[in-house]
Amino acid sequence: MKISLIGYMGSGKTTVGKILAEKLNFNFYDLDTLLVENENDSIHDIFKKKGELSFRKKEHSMLNKILKQKKNMFYQLEEGLLVFIIIFICNKYSNTFYLKTDSYTLFKRLFLEKTTRPLISHLSKNELFIFIMKHLSKRIYFYEKSLKKIDISKKTQHEIVQEIVKFVS
Repeated sequence: MKISLIGYMGSGKTTVGKILAEKLNFNFYDLDTLLVENENDSIHDIFKKKGELSFRKKEHSMLNKILKQKKNMFYQLEEGLLVFIIIFICNKYSNTFYLKTDSYTLFKRLFLEKTTRPLISHLSKNELFIFIMKHLSKRIYFYEKSLKKIDISKKTQHEIVQEIVKFVS
């Protein structure tokens, strides 16, 4: 069985994913971590040197390798990973969960983390909110195509994990 998490940056994919993988005794794959290891460079530097499009192509290639493996696994997808193409592939080969929350919650989380995220590190508070609204509105249609939607508002990470486990059990 394969499980994938999608959602906008700041939705908790990595944190929830690590707990979920441990609970299910699955291998956990974070595409960003795999890319950093593969490229021997940081996400920030990959973006800076090669651009976002090159980064996204590498993510897509990495995802295809993961999906072809036959073992039980869990992976989390970054929000920009050509979501309009990937969602259909992921739904075909895995149980896909959309970690859904409101834009204000995403804004609060991302404002605190923006120095670690190359796409938003240079944005002012106002620009960040506009950025989130713009990108979320473009992607939400595809996120909603996930097999299961989980509203993560007012839930702990463990409650979210329990909901996923209940669904796949």
